[in-house]
Amino acid sequence: MLLRDFVSAHDWKTITDSLNYFKSLGINAVEIMPFNEFEGNNSWGYNSDFYFAPDKYYGTKTSLKTFIDSCHKKGIAVIMDIVLNHSYGPSPLKLLYYNSSNGQPASNNPWYNAATPHAFGFGDDFNHESTDTKYFFNRVLQHWITEFKIDGYRFDFSKGLTQKPSSNDGTFSAYDVTRIAIINGYYNSIKAVDPNAYVILEHFCDNSEEKELADNGMLVWGNLNDSYSQASMGYQDRWDFSWGIYSVRTWTKPHLVTYMESHDEERIVYKNITYGNSTPGYNIKDTTTALKRMELAAAFLFTIPGPKMIWQFGELGYPYSINTCVSGLVNDSCRLTPKPIRWDYLSDGRRKTVYNTYSNLINLRFHPSYKDAFITGTIDRNLNGGVKWIKVSSGDTSHLLVVGNFDVTAQSATVTFQTAGTWYDYLNNQTITTTGAAQTIQLQPGQFYVYVNRNVNNLTATPVINIPWNGEELQVKAYPNPAPPEFTVEVNLPQSTKVNIDLYTTLGQYAGTLYNGFLGKGKHQLTLKKKYSLPGNFYLEIATKSATKSIQVTFQN
Repeated sequence: MLLRDFVSAHDWKTITDSLNYFKSLGINAVEIMPFNEFEGNNSWGYNSDFYFAPDKYYGTKTSLKTFIDSCHKKGIAVIMDIVLNHSYGPSPLKLLYYNSSNGQPASNNPWYNAATPHAFGFGDDFNHESTDTKYFFNRVLQHWITEFKIDGYRFDFSKGLTQKPSSNDGTFSAYDVTRIAIINGYYNSIKAVDPNAYVILEHFCDNSEEKELADNGMLVWGNLNDSYSQASMGYQDRWDFSWGIYSVRTWTKPHLVTYMESHDEERIVYKNITYGNSTPGYNIKDTTTALKRMELAAAFLFTIPGPKMIWQFGELGYPYSINTCVSGLVNDSCRLTPKPIRWDYLSDGRRKTVYNTYSNLINLRFHPSYKDAFITGTIDRNLNGGVKWIKVSSGDTSHLLVVGNFDVTAQSATVTFQTAGTWYDYLNNQTITTTGAAQTIQLQPGQFYVYVNRNVNNLTATPVINIPWNGEELQVKAYPNPAPPEFTVEVNLPQSTKVNIDLYTTLGQYAGTLYNGFLGKGKHQLTLKKKYSLPGNFYLEIATKSATKSIQVTFQN
């Protein structure tokens, strides 16, 4: 997150008061864009000039320490984004040996290059082979861990930590043994003061180099924004997610930090609304549909083993372009300018549903039956078509199957569950009987299921039977689930009919009628209020003229 664009006060105290938001979402680490002293105030922070001081724009060092301590009390790690490649502004290391006539570090500067040796760079470029540079940054990296108790670093532009000359990105990104040695040196220095510290690299180099660094213990960013964006928008080019799986890259350790969005990429909901595909009756540019597509994409992000990262407010379907100006216009020149802070999205039922889906998927990763599967589970997949599926297994006991339709038309998915028997629809609190052979699942555009073979929601195993109606089915979904006293039931009707929705306890006791009325053909969102005082598991029975469906809903206090 960028503190400036997350809370309007842009200070450590306010974000400390907001930690329950992260905890509820299931977050166990926050990676904060650079907060050591940087040039100016209105910044992403990558224009560093002083490396030992927290930037005053975010508050005092005492309030920063309080924030870090508060995160630790809630089981949340704090990862500091830092740039070792370059600096800007009045860096004393630069000004001590500076050629003012040409506006660059002098040739005898012990820390800097007079000119960047590789294909591209930023600001004033450090000489990464210099022993003075290495000594300086080793002190910096140890300082923040020992003085502020941070839990590790994300190295921005780690590809630049080399003196190897290059004139194009291909050469720049090629396997570089000298760059590996430099990074390993910093990694060892960090581990010397905290053996459990994280080191995360924004590397984007040859896979063999990233694999070697990952095998040595570091985590490496895996940018899948392009693939997830294309799939979410409903387009079939470049929408295979396989490169977000560490084993596909032949890595031996699950150290690939796969993500759909970061500070550097265009926001997916903005792309859905601006460029989304459509067919008659289904339009991804519609905001509600655009948000539902984020839930679909999230189901195929969080269920892939290995660490996952989300960008701030992505869990609420943030719809503003990365290039949004303060005026509200979109222009490339506004990439670094402040963005709207929309905490009011929490009161938008559609966006809160995205948040709940993210939270449910994240929390599945921590369930005792599945936590090993999401680290080193075996993976089978079909991720290069409109209908995608993932199978993840941990030994012979814990299995997961995700299937979804990224197309803009209805599709049939053929899947073979890992085992026969009762499986559980994790997000919808329903059950399905599997055969162990190929089964067909009908999927509307954007529809998906996350199936698990363990009853992690303590669901009463009462299978739901879909009763055909002229070749079509009554489709029902309740959200959020678990539900507050006021919640939404989405009903998709094959034809106009009278609809009755009753509430029953798990023992079959009638607990009230929540809706009775006539609805036309198509999709309807009904806001309902429960008529029962106690929390817990209940069943909604939705009856029409020719079909009945029951779904479980769990009510909160």
